[in-house]
Amino acid sequence: MNTLTKHWFAFLYAIAFLTRIPVPDLTSTLKQNKSAIGQVSVYYYPLVGLIVGACLVALYFSFQLSSPGLHLIPEKTALIAVLVLVVWCLITGGLHLDGLADAGDAWVGGYGDKQRTLDIMKDPYVGPMGLMLVVLVLLLKFAALWLVLKEQSWWLLLAAPVLARFLILPLFKFTPYVREKGWGSDIAKGINSIALIAITAIIGILAVLAFQQQTLLVLAVIAAIFVLARNMMMQRLGGTTGDTAGALIEVSEAFILVVAVI
Repeated sequence: MNTLTKHWFAFLYAIAFLTRIPVPDLTSTLKQNKSAIGQVSVYYYPLVGLIVGACLVALYFSFQLSSPGLHLIPEKTALIAVLVLVVWCLITGGLHLDGLADAGDAWVGGYGDKQRTLDIMKDPYVGPMGLMLVVLVLLLKFAALWLVLKEQSWWLLLAAPVLARFLILPLFKFTPYVREKGWGSDIAKGINSIALIAITAIIGILAVLAFQQQTLLVLAVIAAIFVLARNMMMQRLGGTTGDTAGALIEVSEAFILVVAVI
């Protein structure tokens, strides 16, 4: 498999894994090259975030074109915010929300024990703490989306998914993956430092375009969330898992929107 083909399949794999957007069947390709494709796919996570954001922006403009001045009617703006959030959840298939719920249950029920925490994360059932965290994060997103639509700050719908998924790169680069057979075990091994620096520079430029004078504040909040989350992972687990990575994405998306609109 040449480099161009590998990157193409890695891009499709990233879309298939992080969203419910239909892609060509990759089963036969992954059987032979899953490790190599998986390691490259992580570089496309921010681009997948851009695709998710583009879907939300398209939905936003469809409402704007059909009902000009919609943002001036609070009740309708709230309804559109709910619909945008519903579509957002449907696009991702609730994957990251599932990780947030599992991590929340495990952190409380694990009582500080690493193995117990990991075991609870594998439990398919959702407990009260996980449910509470999911509800709180969705409420934050809804309230922030309401303000985004009211202020017509549609570019934030692009920025939040991109920045949140970008955080997975430094997370996997600088944090051990604790499950040897987990979905991220191969991905975490293949992040190149030069590629990470290049992607970080691109993300930084996009952040300046999106947030302008708010850039430093938003990036500071994102960095604080990342450092806090990573420290919690290291203290409890000695590394990260797919669930904690998903939780990081959800929490980051919510706070990026909240900080930007406030």
